[in-house]
Amino acid sequence: MLRSPGCQDMPTGNGSQKGRWEGDVMCQKGAGSACDGTCLELSAADMVWWSDVFKTLGDPVRLQLLMKLAERSGGEAAVHELADVGVSAATVSHHLKRLRCIGLIESRREGRLVYYRLGAGVRAALMQILHQRSQVGT
Repeated sequence: MLRSPGCQDMPTGNGSQKGRWEGDVMCQKGAGSACDGTCLELSAADMVWWSDVFKTLGDPVRLQLLMKLAERSGGEAAVHELADVGVSAATVSHHLKRLRCIGLIESRREGRLVYYRLGAGVRAALMQILHQRSQVGT
């Protein structure tokens, strides 16, 4: 996976071990069970990446920023438009960098302002997860 500029401090996966998800169970390749199309094979690097995604989303401020971007009618917002999450603008910028480095959001610079938007497919994935959660209940 290519890293965005300034994202070198983010963890990256490497390795060639493969695992397989069957239902809710992770199986190692060669563990003896056949994949019937309902399991997902992941490389060790993919597992590390997904772990980073879940860690990133585990922070309430980052999740709140992601949801604010998902709710934006124009699809993007500058840092000052997202700053009402109870932390400083510098902290918002730090959280946005983390979201950008993991690939959940994208950014573009216009003069002195940086505008952020959800990465391709992220809004649809979020809405699908939230819809499924609402169907299950609490």
